[in-house]
Amino acid sequence: MSVKAAVAAGHICTERSDKLRTAQHLSARIKRGIPSDWACAVDELKKGAAGESVWRDVACWIERLQQFKDTHGGAIACNLSDFDVCEKAKKMASAVTDVLSKLTALGENPVRVVRDLCSSVGVACPAGTTDKSVVARAECHLWWRRALRKKVARVIEHGAISLGFVHKNAGAYASASAVTRRISQLARNAAMLQKTLIRNEAGQVFTLQKIADLSVANRDIRRGELMTRIRGCEEYAQQNQHVGVFLTLTCPSRYHAMIAPRGGRGRATKNPKYDNSTPREAQEWLRKMWARARAKLARQGVLMYGFRVAEPHHDGCPHWHALMWFADAAAAAATDVIRNYWLSDAGDERGAADNRINAKIMQSGGAAGYIAKYVAKNIGGAIDIGPHLDGTGSVQADAFAVDTGVVHGYQRVDAWAATWGIRQFQAVGQPPVAVWRELRRVTQDQIDGARLSGESAPWRIWGAVHKSGTDRADWCRFMQHMGGAACKRSAWALKTATRNSAKTSGYGESLQIKKVVGLETSSGRWLVSRRQLWTRVTDDECADVAVQTAGVSAALAAPWTRFNNCTARLTGELRRGFLGRGRHEQSDWQNPAGEQEWRRETQKMREISERDAKNDANLCYAK
Repeated sequence: MSVKAAVAAGHICTERSDKLRTAQHLSARIKRGIPSDWACAVDELKKGAAGESVWRDVACWIERLQQFKDTHGGAIACNLSDFDVCEKAKKMASAVTDVLSKLTALGENPVRVVRDLCSSVGVACPAGTTDKSVVARAECHLWWRRALRKKVARVIEHGAISLGFVHKNAGAYASASAVTRRISQLARNAAMLQKTLIRNEAGQVFTLQKIADLSVANRDIRRGELMTRIRGCEEYAQQNQHVGVFLTLTCPSRYHAMIAPRGGRGRATKNPKYDNSTPREAQEWLRKMWARARAKLARQGVLMYGFRVAEPHHDGCPHWHALMWFADAAAAAATDVIRNYWLSDAGDERGAADNRINAKIMQSGGAAGYIAKYVAKNIGGAIDIGPHLDGTGSVQADAFAVDTGVVHGYQRVDAWAATWGIRQFQAVGQPPVAVWRELRRVTQDQIDGARLSGESAPWRIWGAVHKSGTDRADWCRFMQHMGGAACKRSAWALKTATRNSAKTSGYGESLQIKKVVGLETSSGRWLVSRRQLWTRVTDDECADVAVQTAGVSAALAAPWTRFNNCTARLTGELRRGFLGRGRHEQSDWQNPAGEQEWRRETQKMREISERDAKNDANLCYAK
């Protein structure tokens, strides 16, 4: 070898060594910025297409690293713990205040400045009714905390889906970081509810957690209510000879990041047709097609009612299960309409005709049991629901990937829905469940009063929502007495009654709040719900040992006489006997016309008083 060739070879080796060190430093820097479970994806970049080491072609390695950094730069910037998110929120709120103080002095529009700042960070501009409220939100670190938490969660999860870390063999439905983040959020919420004490009008003190456990926030109560409604719909369909159709609706292949192996065995592989869409975008596609199908069915006069459940495939892409009931002649036509819309987008791709939509006619008496596993899968149940399946019936996730340690399958589904803001359950064509819940709070004396006045519908509906002896609460009878299925809102026998009140928000906005206070009948009569006035126990009272121990759930002392609980006291007759009719009577709440009645009585009493006073004055003058 000549001297010139030797020098050239040495120069090439030196250049390759420098590039190798550059690639190694770049790889290490990227690993420090991304989530720890993404490190294997960076290591894979060192290998070429054929799998051999590319140390001889380091430039390609550097190019792939740079491309990875450009693609997932948002995830690198969002790789923050919750503590870091809270600290960044404070810095952003302070930065907005500083920037606004400088630019507004130069005549800049503050809302435009806020919009530009939010766009640079990658969060949506705060919504507000006035420019002042928009700026107030942007200067609040609590608003930034909520916005940043949502952004961080979705950017990190989208990156995990794009890299292929969410599938049946690794972590079904949601990544490990998303599940951990959701569990931490629920733990923070539970700690806050547990340490917050509230007191009712009777003097009883409870924790917010204890009150929440008695509502539909409790997953056992929520699951029971859903199953009651599903069973009631099935009984209503049987009585009216309606046909149930169970629909499984999926998205086009471009929304799926991974391809599950046939038969559920083997490892999932990346989908070459995946266009980097998020599960939220896939949910929007499903909603759009469903809205179009429902609009066409409404134009054709086809009425339907039932439930739809949104749940994830193993790679996080959503799909729907819809249990709908139709009239016998309309079931086949409705299925064809839905199928046509679902195949209108990329309907010619392979497998679309067979897998995009699956319709199954339900047998009599089996609908509630068939959908129960989907309710238990999404909420959690005390029974074993078996392996998690996808829409086509193949195994969606291995047992070790779904139920790992203390993390169960429904917790992964909950983390998926919370991360992407996807509504899991929705009722279609049924009476509002708010009426069902409010009517369970209405006292029987109001129902009896309405019945005596000639309105029997509230009495029949009230009997359907309450358990009486061995008779359970019946959603089927509730639907019948409310007016049936697939009715217009104005056709329901009962609707929620609301009172408008003005409220000033924490951002200086004047808001009109509609507060539900009960129900309103078709004649305008109001049925007031039983509600108590709750006040938060102050921090000083919370520090008192007596409040935390003996005071919790302890009511005021019982009255020494039965006077407070007598019928005259409850009906108001005793008070009216001493003081006359008050300004706010129960009849005023039950019927808006009561206010006019009170005004007439007040005017009549005023005229009588003026007449008596005039007579007394004339008598004194005569004397």
